[in-house]
Amino acid sequence: MADAYRHIACCLDGSPVGDAALAAAIRMRSLGDGALTLVHVMEPGIETYSGLASDAINDDSLTARDWMEQMVALAPGSGGVLLEGHPATAVTEWARGVGADLIISLRHRGRVEHMLLGSFAQHLTYHSPCAVMLVHPPAATG
Repeated sequence: MADAYRHIACCLDGSPVGDAALAAAIRMRSLGDGALTLVHVMEPGIETYSGLASDAINDDSLTARDWMEQMVALAPGSGGVLLEGHPATAVTEWARGVGADLIISLRHRGRVEHMLLGSFAQHLTYHSPCAVMLVHPPAATG
């Protein structure tokens, strides 16, 4: 059996489908005793949680730190980190600095967002200092 990952980073964006990435990270961590760090990137200078997925947070006054504490509580033994800046660049630089050996991220942007904003997942795969696991969102039911 291959060695388990020593430090797994799980990128969270606050979207309801982001739970799939967190679930995958918890499963990967269960294979060994490595660290799990939940990572979220904020716009510089913004303390109140906001973003494309702000509807996932019911309380507009919820700070990013409060939200991250809630996420960490869902993955006992994990840690959380809030970064600022361009999301993909901030994550890859942070991962390089801490020696992460696996980054888990959700892949769910549509074609329009990809054209306008670029692809977070694409940047991770090209610039990450470690392995990257992209998790597809769960299929819509109904």
